[in-house]
Amino acid sequence: MNYTVEEINNGVAKVVFSDDSWIYVELRADMTEEELDDTVNRLAPPQLKSGHAPDFLSAGMERVAAAKEWPDNIEPVPDGSPQWLKDRRLAYGSTESQLEYITEHGLDAWQTHVAEIKAANPKPAE
Repeated sequence: MNYTVEEINNGVAKVVFSDDSWIYVELRADMTEEELDDTVNRLAPPQLKSGHAPDFLSAGMERVAAAKEWPDNIEPVPDGSPQWLKDRRLAYGSTESQLEYITEHGLDAWQTHVAEIKAANPKPAE
């Protein structure tokens, strides 16, 4: 999807899309072009995105919105995230359990634990 950076003010870019909808994107000095494009893609209005409807869904169907239960208060990863990221998130546990681990075992042990999780759930080479 194409977009135009219309203005940049105090580290915030106004991004305008082909349908004249727009968003503000907070920038970082070390941000790469790929990171900017990814951020804009994630924040883009839904009408500009394309996807695939799941088999269980059809137009006119009534459904009930409900929050998904996540084990151990783990924050969900964004829709469309790769499996390795979902697996890592589950292995890390909730923020509370991570802090508890650090408190009980120390930061060095936590860093070793994180390295083990990453090794067990590798990010594919691009």
